[in-house]
Amino acid sequence: MQLDKQALLKELRARLSEELATMARIASEAAAAASHEENKPENDKDMRSTEASYIARGQAERARELERSLALLGAIYVRAFADGDGIAATALVTLVHRGAKLVCFVLPAAGGQRVKVGGTEVQVVTPTSPLGAALMGLSEGDEAEVPTPQGTKVYEVESVV
Repeated sequence: MQLDKQALLKELRARLSEELATMARIASEAAAAASHEENKPENDKDMRSTEASYIARGQAERARELERSLALLGAIYVRAFADGDGIAATALVTLVHRGAKLVCFVLPAAGGQRVKVGGTEVQVVTPTSPLGAALMGLSEGDEAEVPTPQGTKVYEVESVV
């Protein structure tokens, strides 16, 4: 696998920046809606403004989370991994599960995001996710057992770069 980790990070940061711009706009609109005349309570049981403020708060928190992720990914040192090195942050890992390959980029933020570079889809996993936690410290040829609601999945580590 010859994927450029810097290109992956660049694509991931671009995607997060777009999502942040969208979230910031939505949060602003939600905050305006919370105090809009149409959302003022008509009686003591009317919860429209309260519900609108919960939505605004949630959108603002998601925007802050994206800002934190972008800051962390902008300052991260991308390490090169040699044969036999254990999986750690910035490892690009190819896994095999039942004949299907999954390429993961281990990062401290943006877990669950998927980016495509050079025709290869890469999933970001964090060390705190079940898959990321199972991978930490493993090296090529090892197996990761990941508990899921459907039972334990076993992934073979095909490569670490």
